[in-house]
Amino acid sequence: MAALISVCDFVRQAQEDLSSPTTSSFASHMGRCKATANSLEEALDADRAVLQKMRKAAKAEHSCGQDLISHLEAHIAAQEKFSANYQLEGEEQLASAFSTFAAFSRELLTAVRSLWQSLYHNINFSLESLLKGDMKELKGEFKKPFEKACKDYESKLAKIEKEKRELAKQHGMVRSEVSRGEIAEEMETERRTFQLNMCEYLIKVNEIKTKKGIDLLQNHIKHCSSQFNFFQECLNTTANLKKFTEKLIPELQSMKIRQDEEKKQLCLLRDQLKTALQLEHKEDPGNKQAGYNMHQLQGNKQYGMEKTGTLFKKSDGLRKVWQKRKCTISNGYLTISHGMLNRPPAKLNLLTCQVKPNMDDKKCFDLVSHNRTYRFLAEDEQDCAAWVSVLSNSKEEALNVAFSKVQGRGESSWEELTRAIIKEVRGMPGNRECCDCSAPDPTWLSVNLGILICIECSGIHREMGVHLSRIQSLSLDKLATSELLLARNISNSGFNNIMEANLPSFSLKPTVHSDMAFRKHFIISKYVEKKYAKRSAAAQCSGLPEVIKDKDIFSLLQAYAENVDLSEPVLAPLQEPGETILHMAVLLSDRTSLHIVDFLVQNSRSLAKQTAEGNTPLHYCCSHNKPECVKLLLKAKANIAITNKVGETALDVARRMRHPLCEELLLQAQSSKFNPHVHVEYEWWLGQDDMYESDEDLDEKLGPVMRGSAHPQSCYHPPAAAPSPEATGSVPWGGWPDTCLLPGAHLHGLDVDVPPAPSYPPPFPPQRAKPAPQGTYPPFLTSSSNFAENTRSRRSPPLPLSMKHKRTSSEPPPWVPLSPEQPSPTSLASGALKAMDPLCMPGPSEVGQPGPHRSLQEPNPYSGHARDVPFLLPRRRSLNRLLLHRVRALYDCDADREDELTFRTGEIIVVSEKEDSNWWKGWIEGQPHRQGVFPASFVHVLNE
Repeated sequence: MAALISVCDFVRQAQEDLSSPTTSSFASHMGRCKATANSLEEALDADRAVLQKMRKAAKAEHSCGQDLISHLEAHIAAQEKFSANYQLEGEEQLASAFSTFAAFSRELLTAVRSLWQSLYHNINFSLESLLKGDMKELKGEFKKPFEKACKDYESKLAKIEKEKRELAKQHGMVRSEVSRGEIAEEMETERRTFQLNMCEYLIKVNEIKTKKGIDLLQNHIKHCSSQFNFFQECLNTTANLKKFTEKLIPELQSMKIRQDEEKKQLCLLRDQLKTALQLEHKEDPGNKQAGYNMHQLQGNKQYGMEKTGTLFKKSDGLRKVWQKRKCTISNGYLTISHGMLNRPPAKLNLLTCQVKPNMDDKKCFDLVSHNRTYRFLAEDEQDCAAWVSVLSNSKEEALNVAFSKVQGRGESSWEELTRAIIKEVRGMPGNRECCDCSAPDPTWLSVNLGILICIECSGIHREMGVHLSRIQSLSLDKLATSELLLARNISNSGFNNIMEANLPSFSLKPTVHSDMAFRKHFIISKYVEKKYAKRSAAAQCSGLPEVIKDKDIFSLLQAYAENVDLSEPVLAPLQEPGETILHMAVLLSDRTSLHIVDFLVQNSRSLAKQTAEGNTPLHYCCSHNKPECVKLLLKAKANIAITNKVGETALDVARRMRHPLCEELLLQAQSSKFNPHVHVEYEWWLGQDDMYESDEDLDEKLGPVMRGSAHPQSCYHPPAAAPSPEATGSVPWGGWPDTCLLPGAHLHGLDVDVPPAPSYPPPFPPQRAKPAPQGTYPPFLTSSSNFAENTRSRRSPPLPLSMKHKRTSSEPPPWVPLSPEQPSPTSLASGALKAMDPLCMPGPSEVGQPGPHRSLQEPNPYSGHARDVPFLLPRRRSLNRLLLHRVRALYDCDADREDELTFRTGEIIVVSEKEDSNWWKGWIEGQPHRQGVFPASFVHVLNE
C-alpha cells in the first residue's frame, strides 16, 4: 500500500508543479494522493456509523424527555385538583400544602422544558444536519470528480507513451519508457485538473472534520451549560421549598396525632357496640393479615372466586397457535375443556399454580403449574384483569381453607381414610427421609413410583417430565386414595434396593446440602439412564405373567428398572392372543392387587394396546366388571373411543354385559365429568404394627411364643428352605402367626442343612378339635430367594384365596407323613414352608373354576391323598363374648358341619361370639337364619 500524503506536502508539490512543470516531481506523488483519498473515505465511513448511533440515542433521550414532561404535567394537574378538593372540604392547611407542591413542580417543569429544548437544538439538530447534509454527499457523489480526473490522467498518459514508442520504432529505435519531463507540457491540463479535484476534496473533508469535531463539541458545551442552569434552577427552587417543608412537618405531626385520637375513640365505640350486640370480637379488617399472602398476587375481590368463560390458550406444540377453550374456575381448581368433546378436560389445582400477568401484552397472563406453563389470551385488558383476579381470589381461598381449617365442615370418610393412608406411608421403611438425598421428613410424592422426596429434588423430578415422575404434595394437594396405591406398597427402601443396588459409592449420592447441579446429575442417572439399577436375569418379558399372578410389585419394578418393554404381548394369554401384562393384571385384579394394575397403567405405556380381537385393557375391565381398574385407566386418560373388531367401545361392552358401575364411570368420562382424583376400594391394611419389622423384631417373632391371628397369611414366592425344628426350637401350637414373615436374613444365618421343600397341600383353615400336644410343630416360616437379597423387612398385603375349608372331629396327627416311611422333623419343616405358600394353595379350580393365581389353562397340581392330610388346629370351647362387629368375607367357605356357616366372598357377617382366636360365631347381615361358626382367617374386620 502506497504511503499517504499530508495536506502540507500536497500543497508544496502542487505549487512546485505550477512554477516548473518540466522539473516537478508531482507525477510521482499522484499514487500517494489516491491512497490518501481512499483512507479518508474509509475513516469518514466509520465516523458516519458512530454518528448515526449517537443521533439515535439523542433522539430516544429527547423522546423520553417529552414523556417526562407530559407525566409531570399530569402530576401537577392531579396535585392542583387535590388542592381544590381539600379547599371545598374546608381543609385550608392541606389545600395550601398541595398547592405549594404543585407550584414547586411547575417551576421544575419549566427547567426541564429548557433542558430538553437545549438537547434538541444543540445535539439532535446538529447531528441531523451533518448526517443528512455534508456526510451524505461525501458518501458517493462528491468523490466522483476526483475519480474521473484520475482516470483521465491515466488514459492520456498511456496514449502519449504509446505514440512515443511507435515514433521510435519508425526510426529503428526501441524505447522502453518515457520520462515525465518530456511529456510534462502535454499532460499539464490533466495534471492541473487532478490537482484541482484533489484540492476540492481535501477542502470538503476539512469542513466535515470541523463540523463533526469542533462544532459538535461546542454544541455539547452549550448543552452542558443548559444542564448546569437546569440543576442551578432546581437547587434554587428546592431551597425556596425547604423553608416551607420545615414549617409544614410539625403541622402534619399535630394533624396526625389528632386523627389518631379520633381513630382511637371510634375503635372504642365500635367495641362497645359489638359488646352490646353480643358479637364476637374480630380484628379490624383493615389491620387483618390475609393467610399466606406474603408472595402471592392479590386479586380484586369484587370479581369473586368463580368464573366461567372462554379464553385463548397457546398450544404447547411446535406451531404455538392460539386455541379457543372453555375455562371454569371453581373451588380452587381451573378446568380447561378440550377441543374434542370426547376428551376429558384438564383440571389444575390452583394451590400448586402461580398466576403471572404478562408485562408485554396486557391481555395475556401465564399460569405456571407443576409440569408446564399455560399462556392465556383474554378479549381485552379488563377481561384479563377479571380472570387474573378470580384465579388469585380462588387460590387465596383454597390456601386459607387448607391452612386455617376454619370452614367447620365435616370431612368425609374418604378424607379420613386418605389421612390414615398418608400416615402409614410416612412410617414405611425409608420414608422418613428423601429417596434421593436423604433429607428428613420429605413431603412430596412421586405418584407413579411410590416414593417420597424433598422439595428440592421434586423440582428436578418435574423437569424430567410426568412420563417419568408425577409429583404431588402430601400436604398441599388434596390426594385421592388412587394416588397412594404405589406409595403404600413400594416405599423408599424397597425402591432404592433396586434402583440404587449398583451404586458404586455413596459419595455419588447427593445429601441435604448438595447443590442443584449435583442433585440433577444423580437423579437423571438414576431415573432416566437407570445407571445404578440392579440387574437380574429373572426380569425378562417371558416371566412377567408369573409376576402378575404372584402380585409381586418388586419384580415388576425390577423389570421396569431394566427397561423391559411392559407393553409387549405375553406368550401365554389368559383369554385372547395379543394380551399384554396389563390385560392380564386387569383379569386377575381384586381388592389386593390394584397396585399392580396402577403401576402398569402409569409406567407401561400400554393403555391403547389391543388384543387380536381388538380389545383394550378398558374393554377387559368392562367385560369382567372391574370398576376399580376402570377408575385407574380413566385417571390415566385412557382412550374411551377405541373400538374392537366387532365395533364396540368399552362403553358398549359395559352396557351389553350390564355392568352399571363401569358404565357410569365411562359416561362421566364421555361427558368430561370424570374426576381424576378418584378413590378406589382397596385392602389398605392400616394400623398393623407388624407390617414392617426389623431383624430384631423378626428374631423375637421366631421365639417360642407366637400370637394368634384374625386374618390370613400373606406371602409372595414359593419357599426355598426352612430351618429344622432343632435349629429354631419347638413352639406350642397356639394359632396361626400374625404375619407371614420374610426372614431371608435369618434363614441365611442358621447353620443347618435344609433339604428342598417337597410339594405338600396347603394348610386349611384352623380345625375345631382338641388341643394338640405342645412342643410338636415348628413355626411356620416363608422365605424367598428374591427377598433374601432385597429388603430386610419388606412385606406385601395378603393375597386373596378362595378355598373350601375342611375340619374333622379327629385329633390332628402329630406329623404329616411324607411317605409310608417315618418322616423326619426337618422334612416336616420343609413341608410346612411349602404348605404356607399361597401360590401353592388350591383355589376354585378344585371345584371347576379358574383360580386367581393360575391361568385358565393351568392344570391343578394337587390331587390324590394329599388332600386328606391337612394341618389342623384345635377348637377351644370357652366362649369369649364380643361386641357386635361387622366383618367382610375375603374367600368362599363351605361348611362341613351343621353348626358351621357357609358364605361367599364379599358377604358381610355380624360377629356375635368368639370361640377362640381362630373360630368366631355370627350370622350373615340381613339373613339371620344363616348363622354358625366360621374361621376368623377368612374374613376382614371392617373399621367402623
